[in-house]
Amino acid sequence: MSDQDTQKTQPSLTTTEIMTIILGCEQTLRFVQASPNYQQIEASERFSTSNDLKMGDAVQALMEIHEAILNIEFYSQVEGQTYAFNDSLTA
Repeated sequence: MSDQDTQKTQPSLTTTEIMTIILGCEQTLRFVQASPNYQQIEASERFSTSNDLKMGDAVQALMEIHEAILNIEFYSQVEGQTYAFNDSLTA
């Protein structure tokens, strides 16, 4: 498959869709994190990741990505840049 074929098959998402997906993932992870069953799993002495990451770290990362996108949109609008992200542009 050529690079051109790969580009044609990749989904094209608006900034709003990207933000919705990120926020949905964040809420889903918070739901899992609040589950007593998951809390028991994470509290186990056998629970280990290569970087000592926990579910809260994933939630925090998604929050930071969301904030970074909001910052790009804000500064793009303030500076009046022609490449400002909006719903008509796709990622």
